[in-house]
Amino acid sequence: MTSPTTRRSFLTLIGAGLIASSAEAGDSFVLSGTVTNVTSGPVPVGRLTIRLEEQGIMDAPARLIARTTAISKGDRHSIRFSMRVKRSALSRAVDPGFTVRLERHGRLIATNTTKQGYSGRGKASLQIEPILY
Repeated sequence: MTSPTTRRSFLTLIGAGLIASSAEAGDSFVLSGTVTNVTSGPVPVGRLTIRLEEQGIMDAPARLIARTTAISKGDRHSIRFSMRVKRSALSRAVDPGFTVRLERHGRLIATNTTKQGYSGRGKASLQIEPILY
C-alpha cells in the first residue's frame, strides 16, 4: 500500500504532465489547405513538401515554422494538406510564407515561383508551376 505522501507526489507529477500537454496543445493549431497546379490539369505524380517559413529576413536562410508532406497520384487538380503550427513561432515571424516542392524520384518537378505569404488566419491555397528542363 502506498503512503498518502507518495500518492500525492505521483498525482502531482501526472497533473504537471497534463498541464504541460494542454499548454503545448494551446500553443498550436492545425493549418489546412490545398495545393493546385497553375497550368491546367492535375497536380503531377510525386511527393509534395510544404514548408511554412520565416521569409522576411534579408540575407538569412528561411527559418522553418512548420512542415508537412503529401502524395500526388496525378489524378487530382488539388491536393489537400494539413500541418500543426506553433502559434508562438508564427507570431515571432516577420513575414511568414510557404515554400512548396513537388519531387519525383529525387528530381524537382514543380515548385512555387511567387511569394505565397500567410497571415495566420484561414486555410492556405497554394499554387505550383512545373519546372521546365
